[in-house]
Amino acid sequence: MRKVIFAIFLTTILVAGGFHARAQEAARVEIVQVNADSFPTITALLDVYDAEGRFVSAIGAANITVLEDGQSIPLTELNEQEIGAQIVVAINPSPPMDTRDSLGISRYDRVVEKLRLWAENRPLEPQDKLSLVSTAGPLLVNATPSEWRNSLVSYQPDARAAIPSLQSLSFALDLIEGEQDTPLGMKHSILFITSHLPDQATVTELENLTERALLLNTRVNVWLIDTDAYFAHFSANSLKSLALQTGGKYSAFSGIEVLPDPENYFTHLRHLYTLSYESRLTSGGSHRIAVQVKFGELDLLSPDQSFGLDIQLPNPFLLAPPAQIVRQAPEEDPYNTEILLPAEQEIEFLVEFPDGHQRPIKRATLFVDEEIVAEITSPPFEKFYWDLDKYISSGEHSLQIEVEDSLGLTRMSLGVPLTITIIQPPSGALAFFGRNGSLLTLGVITVSGLFLVAILLVGGRRSLQTFSEKRKAKAASHDPVTQPIPATKLDEGKKKGRVPMPFSGWARGQKQIKAVAYLTRLNGQGNSGAGTPIPLTGEEMIFGSDPVKVAFVLDDPSISPKHAVLVRDEEGHFRLSDQNSIAGTWVNFEKLDTQGKILAHGDIIHIGILRYKFDLAKPPVSRSPKIQIEEAS
Repeated sequence: MRKVIFAIFLTTILVAGGFHARAQEAARVEIVQVNADSFPTITALLDVYDAEGRFVSAIGAANITVLEDGQSIPLTELNEQEIGAQIVVAINPSPPMDTRDSLGISRYDRVVEKLRLWAENRPLEPQDKLSLVSTAGPLLVNATPSEWRNSLVSYQPDARAAIPSLQSLSFALDLIEGEQDTPLGMKHSILFITSHLPDQATVTELENLTERALLLNTRVNVWLIDTDAYFAHFSANSLKSLALQTGGKYSAFSGIEVLPDPENYFTHLRHLYTLSYESRLTSGGSHRIAVQVKFGELDLLSPDQSFGLDIQLPNPFLLAPPAQIVRQAPEEDPYNTEILLPAEQEIEFLVEFPDGHQRPIKRATLFVDEEIVAEITSPPFEKFYWDLDKYISSGEHSLQIEVEDSLGLTRMSLGVPLTITIIQPPSGALAFFGRNGSLLTLGVITVSGLFLVAILLVGGRRSLQTFSEKRKAKAASHDPVTQPIPATKLDEGKKKGRVPMPFSGWARGQKQIKAVAYLTRLNGQGNSGAGTPIPLTGEEMIFGSDPVKVAFVLDDPSISPKHAVLVRDEEGHFRLSDQNSIAGTWVNFEKLDTQGKILAHGDIIHIGILRYKFDLAKPPVSRSPKIQIEEAS
């Protein structure tokens, strides 16, 4: 009698506890998972349930606000999607399941028929992962509905000889806990089919399994298959508590009740919200977010969800920056002192994010010697255009760029050295004639024309005077009064030894100086180019682009004003040396310094990009080797 009273008392407490748990159940919102891989865009999976445990659909982005470290941020996107569920049916066979009705159909057969029809009516999408577990272990894992149905129908346990336990429920939790390939956001649920538990030890074990289910966030639904006398059994109330605590449903079946549709247990598990928002975090470390939902009568706030984040400053750097910029007069107008080219320089750059989180750039600034010279505030952030007009003298400079990303994080690159070289146009008399060549040519033509006109005018007058004098002489020759008296004229003869010269200036020619060496211009193929070889006659010959400073003017942008010097020493050797030119001087592709090198016949010389060959007027005789064959003795 005492045992009966204790059982009734325990049953009353458990039933009251069950109703209390149901009464305390409330609507809730849960963040399933946070993903910051695409930072600053952060995504999260969200579940929203009403007080009946049903998924709340049709919520809009305007109804949800994210609280990131306590700061409210609106959503940029919210999508509701259907996904499959991981469903495990765990069967705990026992003698009460083999009880049959008047038609000979057992309680277990009724359960199988209900589950078979449910599986056959499952659509192909979304794809559930269905598993079947018995007290002996898993019978089928993560199968399709048709495969699962066939396995269920094929499984015929000996219920009459079975001893009820919680082994199948433990196997089901093991299967869920060990699952590694579950898609993101997929939910888990177990349908535990059992009869009453035999003793208090199994009830204690059931409490431990309840804790495991809660840790795995798995809903456990319970079908108690037994006589109605055990519906109020203490184990029945423990099973009911298991279902309520894990968010599942409880149902008892003695053979005459209507079994519930299993789809009602699982349909709300196949819905999920995916939200995204633009983060405002500017530092790495651990952060937390919560979600506030205001929809209809719902006003819910989720528990905080923590996530880690690595945020580093953007890293800008220059792409192949020039080491030197040479500014000089235009090629078509080399004597122009007002214009130097190039007028601007492209500076390409790239921005990388060491933390792996690509994000938009808001601003990029180019600094030269710590002074802003160019800035970009809109895409594309690829290159600067640097104005060079203010640089009119040679000098060393330092380039740096600074960028600011969408989070307001800024960083400046390391300084890159750069040389600006200014090549001034030629000066002096040659420059004067070069700049004013057209005017001088026009003036010479004008003066020559006037001189020619004057010659023609003077020559015309003399011709008229000569013609008049000839007429008078002819008339006088016919006048006998004015005729002269003939006289004998002695022939003085020709002086001996005197030879008449046809031209007075023939015997006095100019004295020419013969060169002992020459510089012959070579073309790109290494052959003699156009132009007369340069005779080397002086003791010191200076090459360059400034006609005032040098004896030999070389017209090319690569030539410095005073580029190279060729000196002939007392022994007749020619020594070529560089004069700290920009483009350099080479002999046989060996760069020279100010000390120079003695030239030999046939040496190849580069002055800037101009190429010459050094030739002696009397090259040394190369003797062919003589081969003497000794006769064998």
